[in-house]
Amino acid sequence: MHAHLTLRKPWIVSSRPHNDSMPGIRHQAVVQVLRDDPQLLVMLLGRLGVRLPSGAVPDLKDSNLSSRDPDYLKELIADNVFLFKGISRRVAVVFEVQSGRPKPDRKLAWPAYLTIARAIHKCDTVLCVIGLSADAVRGSAQMIRTGHPDFSLRPKVTGHGLLPAPGGAAFGPGLTVIKVMTRELDLTTHEGRMFTLASIATVPDQQRELYTRYIRAVVPPPVRKELTKLMSTVIKDPFMDRLIARGEASGKAVEAARMLLRYLDSRFDVPENCRQQIEDCADAGLIEAWFDRALTATTLDEIFAVLALTHATGR
Repeated sequence: MHAHLTLRKPWIVSSRPHNDSMPGIRHQAVVQVLRDDPQLLVMLLGRLGVRLPSGAVPDLKDSNLSSRDPDYLKELIADNVFLFKGISRRVAVVFEVQSGRPKPDRKLAWPAYLTIARAIHKCDTVLCVIGLSADAVRGSAQMIRTGHPDFSLRPKVTGHGLLPAPGGAAFGPGLTVIKVMTRELDLTTHEGRMFTLASIATVPDQQRELYTRYIRAVVPPPVRKELTKLMSTVIKDPFMDRLIARGEASGKAVEAARMLLRYLDSRFDVPENCRQQIEDCADAGLIEAWFDRALTATTLDEIFAVLALTHATGR
């Protein structure tokens, strides 16, 4: 999932349980962490053997590496592009995040990222990949042949199995989030949850809320429940305080949904998609309106039409 480097709203993650079919959240979380944590960038590059200019700090650049020629057929949009400016030299670093083994189009695009970034920034350029799984690490580390003599590219790769162990001097909030996304931090244990929450508690509130959303979105429901409990008691989190307040406000909606489903079950064979839409609705007034319609409806089709219209218009 690649996006233009423009200022955008924090990624909104639903509070509904998410499962392993959502690699996009893990991908986006790591992309965001890299943008937030310059020291983490420098540490990761140092471990990969990338020499940076003395005293340089990363400057986030446009990740759109597409040709500006309107006739060019393919967009080339990297995850992150950083420019390290030193006193006597500078280095551009293209950072890619891979959830799984890179597909052929990635292998075609990566050498282009490197050469175009080099042309844009007029300096040495390095391609680094963070693999979120063992398969992603293995696949990303393979040599990419361009076909030109002496021009083959082997990306610098880190990620799953290659990151520092928790608790070391290099370990901070950003690396904690990345280790959660690579599934190397065990959040099924109380110790793992406490370590993670204590680590991200040190960042500013807005950043912590975003990291909290990412973490809650990728863990199983039982782990999410335990995290919520800790965030509302032991390690207080402003995001969780607001979430709990919203939960209290939506309590009526939950009860209304339960009553509506009980009534519908007594009259109809309620399909799963209809049941899910009712359970997901947080608007008690809307559920009551559905209930009123159900009292006079002779078929579920009438209610489905209302649900479909509501879902499509957002009202």
